[in-house]
Order: sequence, then structure tokens, then C-alpha cells
Amino acid sequence: MTEGLTKREQIFGIKKQRTLVYNPTSVPVTEKIPRFAPRINAFDGKRIGLYWNGKPNGDFYLNRVAELLEKRYKDIKIIKFWEVDPKETAHPDKKSDAALDRMAKSSDVVIASQGD
Repeated sequence: MTEGLTKREQIFGIKKQRTLVYNPTSVPVTEKIPRFAPRINAFDGKRIGLYWNGKPNGDFYLNRVAELLEKRYKDIKIIKFWEVDPKETAHPDKKSDAALDRMAKSSDVVIASQGD
């Protein structure tokens, strides 16, 4: 039984141990990153969508943003999605891909806000 053990291992009763070392690295996973919408040069004449996620006071902030935009830019159309489609756009857990598509198609720019 003591065959293959050193004198020290025999005296102190140390048994040989086997250690397994695992390599925690893997092949990198690459995902195609979605493209961002192209930037606009000016807000004049654009449809500006305002998206609020339903948190308290986010709508007050976006209402103020709308006021400032309307004062500064000519012929813009403000779309407050929480008023247009409240069931699907006012709360993040209830928004759907269809709602996001409607927002994208009906706006040139979407400005999002959180509250609290």
C-alpha cells in the first residue's frame, strides 16, 4: 500500500491526490449587432415620437421636452405614444414588437424617458 509514496507521505499518512484543472475559456461568441437608425440633420418638419416607460414623472419630463422642441423647431409633429397607444407603450412589460414597429414607422425620431 505504501508503494509509490515518498517517505514523508508514508510517515504522515498523506495520500496522493489527483487534481483536475479545467480551462474556463471558450471560443468567443459573436453576434451581429443591430444597426442604429441614421442620424437626422435637423428637427424642422420632423415627426418626433416621445416614449415613456410608465415610471412616475417621466411623462412630465417628456411634456417639457415637447414644449421646448415646439418652441425651437418649425413644423414639427410631436407624438406622445403613451397617449396614442397607452396599453402597449406606457409600460415596458407590456410593449410588443408590433408596438415598437408602429413607433418606428410613425416617427422620424424617438426620444425615450424614464422617471422616478
